[in-house]
Amino acid sequence: IVFSAIIFLLVLVIAFLSCTVYSQKNRYISANASLTDNETLLADAERRIAEYSAQIEKHSSELEENKTALGELNQKLKQALEEKEKLQKEILELKQKTELEASEALKSEIRLNNISQANSADSGVCYLTFDDGPSHNTLKVLDVLDSYGIKATFFVVGTGNSNYLSEIHSRGHAIGLHTASHNYSTIYSSVDDYLTDIKEISDIVYSKTGVRSNIMRFPGGSSNGVSASYCKGIMTELTTLMPSLGYSYYDWNVSSGDAAPTIVPSENIVNNILSGARGKKSICVLMHDSSGKNTTVEALPAVIEGLHEMGFRFAPLTAEVYGFHQQVTNWYYIERYNYLDNMCRQS
Repeated sequence: IVFSAIIFLLVLVIAFLSCTVYSQKNRYISANASLTDNETLLADAERRIAEYSAQIEKHSSELEENKTALGELNQKLKQALEEKEKLQKEILELKQKTELEASEALKSEIRLNNISQANSADSGVCYLTFDDGPSHNTLKVLDVLDSYGIKATFFVVGTGNSNYLSEIHSRGHAIGLHTASHNYSTIYSSVDDYLTDIKEISDIVYSKTGVRSNIMRFPGGSSNGVSASYCKGIMTELTTLMPSLGYSYYDWNVSSGDAAPTIVPSENIVNNILSGARGKKSICVLMHDSSGKNTTVEALPAVIEGLHEMGFRFAPLTAEVYGFHQQVTNWYYIERYNYLDNMCRQS
């Protein structure tokens, strides 16, 4: 019995070992098969890596070539841009030079066509006039006029910068009398008050220039109606009296429109003058050179060139020139108290 038990145990051990060996063999076979597959995959991967490495090397070489080509292109582009910038600068300089030469040629033409004075209103002359100066703008106006070689007329006031009067005179322009105060309620209160005002501004001009001016412009022009609110009929008296005292007074037949209380654009000033000049043989242009009239200065070159193209020559006013008189107005829009009229007549 013991022997049989031992034999049985040995059989069980042998059977167990056989199963284990068989199982390990299968695992070995399976592992070997997997290893073979892995070796195949590895070989395939190594092949593909080799291919990719070759492609990478090829593309790297191409990339280097492209980088070199790109660098060359960038250098050429940089040179082209520099050349373009140089050409643009040359074109701009040439354009500016051409415009400057054209401007100087036009100014020379205007100088040649210009005259120092005229004797009648039928000769195609333009009289540029500036009221209410002098101011810092007067010097700018003088520079523009000098650049075209033309002369103008300045109807000055006592409230301006009187130190500039000698500059106006020394540059050969005409100085006319406008008003000392530009206070309508004062100067138009009576004939005597007006004469006092005109003498005051005359003395100021004389003290700065050594010249007694005999040309003048009434504040508001001879057609102003405001004076009637202070002294009815005074403009009729003054327009008759002043010539008898040796003065020539001047209104205008073209207005720049720059007397407006708001800033008038320079292009509007140019259009106002050029449109107002059409159809007229000779013109007297009203402008202002007081401190706030910057756009008038800006408009002046285009005004001069535009009038030149229309056939006008330029001259300063003299006492012998036709006065461009407007129709005298002695009425006011709102009827004032009768005592104003009485005071006016009594004085």
